[in-house]
Amino acid sequence: PDTCPFCGMRETLAHIYLECARLQPLFWLLLDILLRFWLHFSPHLFIYALPIRGPTKSRDLLVNLLLALAKLAIYKTRVRRLADRGSCDCGAYFRSSVRSRIRAEFLWAASTGSLDTFEEQWALSGVLCSVSPSGSLHLTL
Repeated sequence: PDTCPFCGMRETLAHIYLECARLQPLFWLLLDILLRFWLHFSPHLFIYALPIRGPTKSRDLLVNLLLALAKLAIYKTRVRRLADRGSCDCGAYFRSSVRSRIRAEFLWAASTGSLDTFEEQWALSGVLCSVSPSGSLHLTL
């Protein structure tokens, strides 16, 4: 389509992924998450992601995955709107997909006895989740 199915503005890639008003709740959520990692959200970061650096490699990889999942949420909710079905809230879709991914990774780690590795990858600073001393998952997102 030539116009955005959400707001009626002229549809461009920049509009779809950066400018549409429907993205604001998602961007506020990303802003909150990134601040807890001591990072600032910006359009440049959203599009290009973080360079992977040695001392912050775990954080950089996790943040880049979150940014990719956010872009996927924008795309999937747009496809749903064009098909005229399902929820089109990209913030809720993002939150749900991240929580589902964390749960799946946790269950795999618990079943293989690798909760330490899970914590190193997913529970950084308790931003998204934490694992209790008894080995149960607590989602903070």
